Amino acid sequence: MAITDTPPPGCPSWLVAAHTVLMSIGVLFWDATYILMTRRALATKSYGMPLLALAINVSWEIVIVFFVCETILDQVGFFFWLFLDIGIVYTTIRFGARDWQNTSPLVGRNIGWILAIMTAVAFVGNYTFTMWWLSKPGIGFGNKQGKWWRGIEGIDSSELTFWTAGVAQLVLSAGSISTLLVRGHSGGTSYAIWFSRFMGTVFGLVLDNLLMWWYWPEGYVWMVHPFGIFLWGTSIACDVAYPFILHHVRQSEIQLPDGSLMRGESSSTSATSVSDKKTR
Repeated sequence: MAITDTPPPGCPSWLVAAHTVLMSIGVLFWDATYILMTRRALATKSYGMPLLALAINVSWEIVIVFFVCETILDQVGFFFWLFLDIGIVYTTIRFGARDWQNTSPLVGRNIGWILAIMTAVAFVGNYTFTMWWLSKPGIGFGNKQGKWWRGIEGIDSSELTFWTAGVAQLVLSAGSISTLLVRGHSGGTSYAIWFSRFMGTVFGLVLDNLLMWWYWPEGYVWMVHPFGIFLWGTSIACDVAYPFILHHVRQSEIQLPDGSLMRGESSSTSATSVSDKKTR
């Protein structure tokens, strides 16, 4: 990753350190996101991360920590993420049946197996892509001089993590909006979770790499590649829209005595249906 890169002459001496600081800020925001998400899920009895996003996220972290990380700092950060994943996985399995009871009870009853299979498939995808990327120098876009991975120049682990994390981020950002709209309530999520997740993306995926591109464009040209812009640009757009959708959903949701939430309009519809039946 960028901490082992050697920028060309003319780049500021503080560039790599500044990138590391921005990335570390992003990591801290993601740590907070995982913790807040688990607490909110326990309080509202509803899991917070979409299934596909969780499967891709867990598998990505496993691949990065065991096959890509070079420094102790990187390994500790990713291991801590995997530890925090335990709470998210637990609440997903515990409350999945309840969340899916009105859309697909079959999915709810088998959510643990479904998540396990999805994670295994995502792991295969992440692993094979990563092994191909690391198989020889020069893979990727731009000039690979000064890019080092485990003593080999020309292997760009920064670009590798950008593409794989970018896909995971887009799935999470778009999937979070979809989950919110389908459920019709804010179980497992909140404004604090959204803000922390958004800042994690801004600092840990976008600003840190844009800074490197600004001073080292030939080494970070992938950051402004059309597909790269699509990944982080669409993710940002989804995250900007999210709090407005969350506000709309929270206006109609109903909180039950046990702290869980339900769609308000479905409740009123059910009540109207029952009333109609009584008058017949």
